[in-house]
Amino acid sequence: MPGPVISVVDAAGRTVWRVGRAPDPWAWIDRQYAGHQRWDDAGGIFRTVYAGDSLYSCFVEVLAYSRPDIEPDGSDLLAGIVEDPEDAAVFPTRAAGSIPRDWIGGRMVTTARLTGPYADVRTSDTIAALRPGFLRLALQLGYPDFDAAALKSADPRELTQRVASFLYALTDDQGGTVVDGVRFGSRHGDELSMWAIFERPGDEPASHHLMQTTAHLVDVDDPDLHRAMILHRLSWRD
Repeated sequence: MPGPVISVVDAAGRTVWRVGRAPDPWAWIDRQYAGHQRWDDAGGIFRTVYAGDSLYSCFVEVLAYSRPDIEPDGSDLLAGIVEDPEDAAVFPTRAAGSIPRDWIGGRMVTTARLTGPYADVRTSDTIAALRPGFLRLALQLGYPDFDAAALKSADPRELTQRVASFLYALTDDQGGTVVDGVRFGSRHGDELSMWAIFERPGDEPASHHLMQTTAHLVDVDDPDLHRAMILHRLSWRD
């Protein structure tokens, strides 16, 4: 009896979103900074660009780094730390859960029509197909199992990066590429669907799977930005 196989979804020209750096928010990151995100290739052979099914999901992802650490009573975990006055004057601590307004500077909202095949790592078939090859690594990294929870974990990222490298190298019987990226769920909510798009030879300055792109500077009054800031309990600081 044949076993489970990796689920592959065709993007089929659907609209995807990204919050990226000007002047080309879809451009590949400089290689010296690559290899640190969830579905990057730790070996540096290919780069990965990330997109979301909605602008809201993109803002949720990019702003998560500034979330305050909240106690059950709603207070910040770090609020009770007493700073040395001289240290505070020389090295001022930013307010917890705050973002400088110049965060917007140089960032753009962009959309594109996405094409190509993507491994859907949210499905039970994909997880079951990958498990025999990655269970040992998952256990070595401290996970109790190779499962959906392990693929959503923020750290260590070696597991998802090794899976990305495996998927990148997959070929069919004729030697053609099986998938050109990953369809995955955000760690911040199962309803937020994301895409990781792999760089292929000749993909410059951006993936050939991104068509009819548009872009504009981030608007401080964007309702999706405001909604994501409320979710993460964030505020602006001057």
